[in-house]
Amino acid sequence: MSTTELTPTPANAQGPLSVFKRRKKLTAAVLVLAGLIVFRFVSGLAAPFGGPPTPEAVYVELAEGSFGTMRQLGRYYGSLSAPNRFFLSSKASGEIKSLLADIGDRLANGQLVAVLDDEEHVLSRDRAAMNVKLAEAQTDEAKANLELAASDMSRQSSLSKKNIVTQSDFEAAENRLRQAQARLAVAVSQLEAARNQLSDAELRLSWTRVVASWPGSGAADDFRYVGARLADEGQLATANQPLFELVSIDPLLVQVDVIEKDYPKISPGMSATVAAEAFPGERFAAKVLRVAPVLSSDSRQARLELEVANPDLRLKPGMYADVVFVFDERREVWSVAQDVPFRRQDGYVIFVADPVSSTVKELPVELGLVEDGRVELRGLKGLDGPVVVLGQHLLEDGQVYRAAGQLAAPAEGGRS
Repeated sequence: MSTTELTPTPANAQGPLSVFKRRKKLTAAVLVLAGLIVFRFVSGLAAPFGGPPTPEAVYVELAEGSFGTMRQLGRYYGSLSAPNRFFLSSKASGEIKSLLADIGDRLANGQLVAVLDDEEHVLSRDRAAMNVKLAEAQTDEAKANLELAASDMSRQSSLSKKNIVTQSDFEAAENRLRQAQARLAVAVSQLEAARNQLSDAELRLSWTRVVASWPGSGAADDFRYVGARLADEGQLATANQPLFELVSIDPLLVQVDVIEKDYPKISPGMSATVAAEAFPGERFAAKVLRVAPVLSSDSRQARLELEVANPDLRLKPGMYADVVFVFDERREVWSVAQDVPFRRQDGYVIFVADPVSSTVKELPVELGLVEDGRVELRGLKGLDGPVVVLGQHLLEDGQVYRAAGQLAAPAEGGRS
């Protein structure tokens, strides 16, 4: 008896039906993927044939333009100095008995500031005065002798005409008159010399009293200030030794060197302003006093000297000076930050944003004055919206934009 042996089928074995179903699902997935690819391709080709493209927005930063006054400035730096500055010295030698002024004191013209030991000079003055008295007595004696000689000569002349005296007596009287005249001339000369010696002694005595003095008249020349004290009481001063440094501080001077480009714009009498670090935010009136007629061949700069009004004496010599000239001024003009205008082949442009359509408009501009990082837009009647200040190099006329953040506040620089 024959038997048939059955072999069991494994669990993962697939029959013909399951294989057919699997192939059907795979074919459907491939067809769907192919359809998506074709749809994307066809959609991309639609734009050149009139289909609506999807524009790509550019992220930018916006800011309002400024409307006001623009100025062309020239800024230079120097130091304030005193126009009148000198050392007050002692003309005599001697011990300093007293100093009557010190640093910062205001001195009037002719004010006593120091006293030296005058004992030696007093003695010299007294000796000269005695010599004057002696010379005066000798002169008086010579005058009396001259009067006697003249009287005798007159009598001898009268007797000579009557032939009462001899010729030799007449000539002797004449010689005595001439001698008396000569002695009087000598006495007068000696008296003049003695008086000159007295004047010299009195002058040297006056030098022991040191007085602050300077030429000039008017309110601006009435006072000087002690900038430095250069001696002490009890010190032995020699002739021409400086005791004080005196300065005037109203007005003050400032010297600056201007470049060749600005040199033709400056002339004597031109106004300027000066600022000092000690008074931030304040500016003081100044005017050009002198302009050097030549420029340095090394630096191509010329020296200017300006006078700075200082009626309240707040500014001091030696302070740092920031000098500003206004070379040109334009009112009621539009301006933007200096790096906003974008250079095209045919000139500069800016981009003005339209918040409604979220697009930008390209606007050709002509640049003008530059001040504090802003530039004037010449010939511009107005701005219809905010200006693109960052990202403008990625834009074209009509480009869609998207603001990167809040609208920036108007930049400073426009002045009404």
